[in-house]
Amino acid sequence: MTVINGIHTFFLLNFSSDVSWIFDVAQILTHPLMTLILTVAIFLGFLYQLYSPKINLIGVVAALCLLLLFLGFLINGDVNLISVILFGIGVIFVIIELFIVGAVIGFFGIVLISLSLIMLGDNLFIMLFNVIIAVILSIVEWVILVKLLNRKIPFFEKVVLKDSTNAEAGYRSHDDRSHLVGKIARTSTDLRPAGIILINDERIDAVSDGSFILRNKDVKILEVEGTRVVVREID
Repeated sequence: MTVINGIHTFFLLNFSSDVSWIFDVAQILTHPLMTLILTVAIFLGFLYQLYSPKINLIGVVAALCLLLLFLGFLINGDVNLISVILFGIGVIFVIIELFIVGAVIGFFGIVLISLSLIMLGDNLFIMLFNVIIAVILSIVEWVILVKLLNRKIPFFEKVVLKDSTNAEAGYRSHDDRSHLVGKIARTSTDLRPAGIILINDERIDAVSDGSFILRNKDVKILEVEGTRVVVREID
């Protein structure tokens, strides 16, 4: 609390009545209606920024609203140390979430940031109401961005493996042998009914379609299911 009280004292000692407007501005910033507007702008702005490929004006405005909200309460001496600590930890958790995709820690980060905003000022109920309204509107915005506009988080798009590695994009896993169906191979061992066949100098585990097949016999690949290759002897 010493640092926060020191900042508040700094404003009191260094701003005379000639510039008392700064305290008037602080009163405006901490008015219940203004705190609601700022809180909503913070939530909506940062959520929109999260789904944007680069920093934009809306993200900058959200950051300025956050600064004004904290600054207003700070000038009035209504910021407590716990609120600052919760906000700092929350931001760290959210940053960690960006690098560890799917971690629950990001959710806790958002909760901590919300709690830090609720604890601003001397009226918890007003700030709690503000955060609840902001969360509800953020959910509406998320539905619009994701469900209607099909927006995705650019950062996650770069980190998470994309669908370009699926079969339609030309990617084949090491054990995908579906392209061998219909090909002719030769048995390297007896198939009783399992054994090994040879195709293009590659040894592949295979099973016969039910009959016993001797070594050095030509077989046709009938079916491939994952790593299971089914063959039939060519008469």
